[in-house]
Amino acid sequence: MSFRYDKALELVGQARENERLAHAYLITGPAGSGKEALAVKMIEMVNPEGQTGVTSLEELKSSTTTVVGPESKSRRITVKAIRDVEHTLQMAAPAGVTKFAVVKDADCMGQEAENAFLKTLEEPPAACRLLLLTARPEILLDTILSRCVQINLAGKPGPAELDSSAADFLAALKRHAIDQQKGVSGALGLMARFDRILKEEKAAIARRNEEALKAEVAHYRQTTEGDYLKRREEYYKALTEAEYLQQRNQLIDYLMMWFGDAMRLQHSAKHLDLPGYEEGTRLLADSLSIDELSQRVRAVETLRENLNTNVFEALALEVGFIRAFG
Repeated sequence: MSFRYDKALELVGQARENERLAHAYLITGPAGSGKEALAVKMIEMVNPEGQTGVTSLEELKSSTTTVVGPESKSRRITVKAIRDVEHTLQMAAPAGVTKFAVVKDADCMGQEAENAFLKTLEEPPAACRLLLLTARPEILLDTILSRCVQINLAGKPGPAELDSSAADFLAALKRHAIDQQKGVSGALGLMARFDRILKEEKAAIARRNEEALKAEVAHYRQTTEGDYLKRREEYYKALTEAEYLQQRNQLIDYLMMWFGDAMRLQHSAKHLDLPGYEEGTRLLADSLSIDELSQRVRAVETLRENLNTNVFEALALEVGFIRAFG
């Protein structure tokens, strides 16, 4: 489940009050969702002394708060950087102060750096907490994911900013509502549009990353040794899959917004996530009961959960769309 920034901060605050903060958090979400802002507030919450007015992680850097991220040229987080983090965490801190290590764009670690960081996750030094920030958690090792409490942040509040894929899908949803399409055939028609959009997006992502890899190969072929380029090939392969999953999750988010707006309209709410598509969501609100809308929301939530497992994607989409629209 994804939370708006304010709600996530409230939940973290409750965990702090109840002395139930975990030693490691994975904060995920798209650009602008508030990942760094939440990390800043978490650090302030635990170590309030002298932190008033801080607005960025860079301002928090100190002997007890380490912040690392991708290096400017390679866009990688090196093994050395991770080992420096581990060394800093092992150092003594003033009484009552909790040491923090923040890894920005954690998906840029790569397997070697991730394995080095895994040791710190498995055996964290006393009085320390670890915060990993990323928009692409799918790239990280499962062993990293399993050792962190994940906080998923939703996109920034206000009307959604649509890319062409989202606009295409929402147009299909609107037409489905206006034409009052019902039953399995209508549901499968929507699923086919969703699947086509995803295939086109995946092909575009693959082309973009193939071009980036070719550029790196041409630049570094004569200057690197060992298996660097092979590892970069593996990185871009993983990146393609992660960006595809991110796009798929985003379209599922829009599907949730679609039904969410219909429920808001039933309660005469003023805010809509998709105000440009009110004609369709209002028709939905008028034609379904609140219980029926709730069932459809649950169907989409189940679809998202199933897609996050190793289930066959095509089958999950077919079942999910039939349950949500059939």
